[in-house]
Amino acid sequence: MPTQRVLVVDDDPDILDYFTSFLEDHEFDVRTASSVEGALSALEECRPDVVLIDVLLPGKSGLDLLVTLRRDERWGEIPLVVVTGNDQILEDDCQSYLGSHQDVRGPDGVLSKPIDRSTLLAVLGRLCP
Repeated sequence: MPTQRVLVVDDDPDILDYFTSFLEDHEFDVRTASSVEGALSALEECRPDVVLIDVLLPGKSGLDLLVTLRRDERWGEIPLVVVTGNDQILEDDCQSYLGSHQDVRGPDGVLSKPIDRSTLLAVLGRLCP
């Protein structure tokens, strides 16, 4: 079975290292980015099977990235999972933010920080082809 490619977008290098180590141990090919701009560059280099997006990023937020990707025909169908410690976003699956973007489909999953590893693997198993 081909290795599934995951793009992890988070500005915390320790979190990027954690995701990379954990996901590689579970045979995922992991790419990382620490900003919206870095994520867009990574998408140009390789098409991931799923993108994990932290909400709080420098400059534009992870939710801005979600909107940008959903509106771009090249990336609009890639599964997107929001990773956050923000209770409001967790409770309403980003709808409080996306309400002003009625034309945008929400995330394919929302995961709480700190990450529950079995939940992460279950979500990736559901979303990766």
